[in-house]
Amino acid sequence: MSTYLGLDVLDLTRHNREGTLAEIVRRKFVLLDPQTGQRVSDAQAAAPAPTRPFLWTCFSRPEITAMQAFLDARKGRCVPFWLPSYQQDLTLDQDAANGATSLTVKWVGYTGQMFPAGGGRRHLALYDPISAPVYRKVTAATDPGGRVTESLGLDSGTPRAFPAATTVVSFLKLCRLEEDKTRTNWLSRGVAEAAITVRELPQEAPV
Repeated sequence: MSTYLGLDVLDLTRHNREGTLAEIVRRKFVLLDPQTGQRVSDAQAAAPAPTRPFLWTCFSRPEITAMQAFLDARKGRCVPFWLPSYQQDLTLDQDAANGATSLTVKWVGYTGQMFPAGGGRRHLALYDPISAPVYRKVTAATDPGGRVTESLGLDSGTPRAFPAATTVVSFLKLCRLEEDKTRTNWLSRGVAEAAITVRELPQEAPV
């Protein structure tokens, strides 16, 4: 298992995508209702803290041991961890060379909408089908206009080249378990799975 900025990264496995993935987005706010006029809502957080299920399936006893060790180390909801989204959140527009300190991505409004909104979307996981993920923090974002590309500055150079055609760029999200207890279901000898719920902590991610 990897570590990033002093916290574990759940990159031992990707979640089992069996069934429907139900992400619940709730945002804490106060509703001001004078009863005789327009109602106004006052958000108490700059971003919602969504929850989503994570079905972790293991097919050997060493995998089960690693899963249980990770869950025990969380101490329920106490110890946070990083979790890649495992989807193509950003798309490279150009190949990134070995040692690159910036990425050119296809325009999605990252510079104007995501980068200034705190640390929740400043951490990235870069990987391809055959290589281990590389984690980097975005320290600057530039939109040259035209809504074609954006340039993202990284906190350090990449350890290898990342071809645009095969690289997946996922957001690395700071999360915690939503429940203090997790049940492991044994499906057969040497095969087990745990259905856990993960809550993202976007406002606690380092800026």
